[in-house]
Amino acid sequence: MSKSNWKKGFRRMPDYIRGKVAKISGDQVMVACIRRMTATMIHSGMYKHLGMSLQGDRPAFPERIMPDPTLGPSSLRNAQGQEIIRKDLPMVTKSFSAEVPNWGDWYNGSHEISWDREVYQREFIAPRELDISIELLKTEAGDEPVFAFRFRVEQVLDKRDGDFEADLLANLNLLQENTGAADVFPADADSTAYLKTISVCWEILPPGERTDMLARILANFRNPSKELKGKLLDRYAVLEKLKPVAYISGTSGFQRYFGAQFADNLVAFENLEYGNAIYVMFDEWEELSKRSRIDLLKNRDGARFERVVHREGWKTALKTIIEPRRPAA
Repeated sequence: MSKSNWKKGFRRMPDYIRGKVAKISGDQVMVACIRRMTATMIHSGMYKHLGMSLQGDRPAFPERIMPDPTLGPSSLRNAQGQEIIRKDLPMVTKSFSAEVPNWGDWYNGSHEISWDREVYQREFIAPRELDISIELLKTEAGDEPVFAFRFRVEQVLDKRDGDFEADLLANLNLLQENTGAADVFPADADSTAYLKTISVCWEILPPGERTDMLARILANFRNPSKELKGKLLDRYAVLEKLKPVAYISGTSGFQRYFGAQFADNLVAFENLEYGNAIYVMFDEWEELSKRSRIDLLKNRDGARFERVVHREGWKTALKTIIEPRRPAA
């Protein structure tokens, strides 16, 4: 990846952005920018992290792409969220558990042990999982053509929303980190059409042979990497032990989801490409899955879903959620 020398982000809202927001008559805005670049600039790899390259003398690029989380802090938070240790709050008692061998030898089987420990409280800021769209608006002829691209963070922001300023700053930093520029514009009519694509199209797959099942799920992924295949195999094995009645495979725009169904109102699924957690949904899961992760985690909907982060002990935590809720045999 080419190293850029542009400014990576903003500590606070730039005054010129505040001024532009104030002048926008409507309530809905989007973060976007225009970048002019030559074929040489594209060929150098300056925008390789956004999937941009040259095919002959013409630029090739995806219509939308989720920023690479390794690019910088804004891209990382966008893909994986952020956990803050609240040392300013009182410590709380937390229970931990682990699977251990009987009499020190796994050959003799295993059992679960648990213990309590005082820990700092943690605040989780949900991953935004936003895409950046790319559109070629104009080609300027010359000795070396110049291409004018529009880059846009695909989230409509409403000035009446209580989180508007925080969301706006986060989107500005995401675009600035990835393109070296960021601005704000009125949301155009196409934004509504984009919002409709957030809904997930689910395919229900009855249990079958492992090899065939994995092949059917992977067919929904574009050029799956070795790492993604390994992750799928691991997650499949975990869900298989819980004996689902069906597996589910879903698509939403350029994102791909995989999971399992244990009852009509009990499913577990995750985004294998970018997610770092598995979501267990209960009542009306198909309706819940149509909402963006940002909206879902801002409005927890009581006990309608649980989010299990893939950290030590997550497999036990998942089993603890699934087992009491599945129908009796």
